[in-house]
Amino acid sequence: MYFQPEQKRFLSSFNPVLLGFFAFLLIVFRSTSEGILPYVFRQWDVLFPFAIYFGQRRSWVEGILMMLLLSHYYSLASSAPFGVFSFYYLIFFVIARLLSVVIYASSWFSILGLMFVMAVLGRLVLPIIAGGFGHAWPVLALRNWSLMGIFLNTFLGLLLYWSLGIIDKLTYKAPRINIELGEDSL
Repeated sequence: MYFQPEQKRFLSSFNPVLLGFFAFLLIVFRSTSEGILPYVFRQWDVLFPFAIYFGQRRSWVEGILMMLLLSHYYSLASSAPFGVFSFYYLIFFVIARLLSVVIYASSWFSILGLMFVMAVLGRLVLPIIAGGFGHAWPVLALRNWSLMGIFLNTFLGLLLYWSLGIIDKLTYKAPRINIELGEDSL
């Protein structure tokens, strides 16, 4: 299918709306399926891959704005104190952004490794952040370190990361690495 340059720019500018709607649907699914899905799915962090993807593939401004919006959606659907998830996902955005200088996750193995390391790190960071908001749970609790939860976040994170890449390709969104290196992205 051939598009004119104006049409490609329009689709590219429509990308954040599409990603926001996709995240909104996932948040609604995650928050309304508590009683239907097995217990292990309660440890699924739906915005985790978004934070990593935006850190790897978006500019600072676009990534921060998208993470603030999506974490606000998530906060509205949760019972956590306001600001916990915004702070949590912004930390992961910054970590993924800093790691993008060394590791640009483009192959399935690098994405999987990045998701695993960040999922383990998330098990340390979230209880500490929640403690700062007055709702702490122990970092070393057995429920916090469930291997099924870590592997679920890793593998579902990989699938969501790929899905976000597909949405970017469909909307002709140029990856940040191409823009910074001056390569032709379309």
